[in-house]
Amino acid sequence: MITNFIAMNSNPVLTMFKEYVLSFYGVTGIYPIEGLTDADVELAIQEYIKVCANPNRFEEWGDGDSIDRERVRDIILTAKEMV
Repeated sequence: MITNFIAMNSNPVLTMFKEYVLSFYGVTGIYPIEGLTDADVELAIQEYIKVCANPNRFEEWGDGDSIDRERVRDIILTAKEMV
């Protein structure tokens, strides 16, 4: 799976948010999602950023708060259902 690794890891806000998401849904997270990888989270975050940037959608970036985390989780779960 290919992600924009450089852009993701050069942005400290997104790096912290990725770690926050993994702390909940990663292997050692509170609510682990089986088989979740860093790349899965990075792709879901990138997709969520696209959603937030879409003027036809009402979602807004909440500075990496719990709503953002849950929306990224939903993107991850939807992607896993499609596989």
